[in-house]
Amino acid sequence: MSKGLLIYNEKAGSTHPHLLPALLDTLAEVEMVPFEALAAPAEVVRCARERGCDWVAAAGGDGTIGAIAAALVGAELPLGLIPVGTFNNFARSLHVPLDPVEACHRIRAGRRRPVDVGFANGRPFFECLGAGLDAALFPAGEAIKSGGLHRWFGLLGQAVRYPRHPFRLTFDRPVAEALCRNTTNESRRLVRRFAGDHERSIALSALMVTVSNGPYYGMNFAVAPEERMDDGLFTVSVFHRYSKLQLAWHFRSIARGRREYCPKAVAFRVGRVEITSPDEVPVHLDGTPAEIWPLVVECRPGAMEVF
Repeated sequence: MSKGLLIYNEKAGSTHPHLLPALLDTLAEVEMVPFEALAAPAEVVRCARERGCDWVAAAGGDGTIGAIAAALVGAELPLGLIPVGTFNNFARSLHVPLDPVEACHRIRAGRRRPVDVGFANGRPFFECLGAGLDAALFPAGEAIKSGGLHRWFGLLGQAVRYPRHPFRLTFDRPVAEALCRNTTNESRRLVRRFAGDHERSIALSALMVTVSNGPYYGMNFAVAPEERMDDGLFTVSVFHRYSKLQLAWHFRSIARGRREYCPKAVAFRVGRVEITSPDEVPVHLDGTPAEIWPLVVECRPGAMEVF
């Protein structure tokens, strides 16, 4: 196998002193650059080409891997995923071994596959885009990691005060055709009330909308458990008929990769969606706040390669 570049984040959740030597030994012909040494993730492409590397491996959590993946879109450098984070949604979605050394063996085997990349107003994402309540709460959720009971009270208070938004979704196909196959009859009747058979747009009020490129995001929330990263489509989930308590219970039930189909969510399968609202709605891309609104979200099939 040709020479590769390893980007290693020693601050990721499950790293330890013996891990890096084991990764280097397994990957063999590879040069290592610490993630912190990159002036910006986009530097990885220049760094790989200067060193004569034909592929890149990223060892870290979803934040590290996502940042490196975003830099590689369109660069014709395949990515190896080495999951050493807390949740490792990206690796789980692609069935990459969660053992870092086993993941390196997959890279050395050299088998590549194209995967889809989501773009929101031109910005890439890999797991999930959220608009609404979850995006509003993400910064507070990160702050909780640093401890303090008062942070929990702040999170709960923000959730209680958060309003529903009137969303309009416009798809690349008729709304009735876009509905997921396992949609309940009740949800189908609901959709028919708001959109005709040939209409491509639907208006629904909701606490949040998610656009999933993979099955998981956040704390391994299985928000779209049947979603695949290589089928050219998104799952758009509208949390229309949830109270805040029901929504909190639902996300508790699907955390850590558990699967639970909940008929209150109205889900669509599309390759492109425009999301608008008269409100200014907070947005996150793979858990990172993004000041973009309204949204034009498209799936670009096979936009990058992974091992």
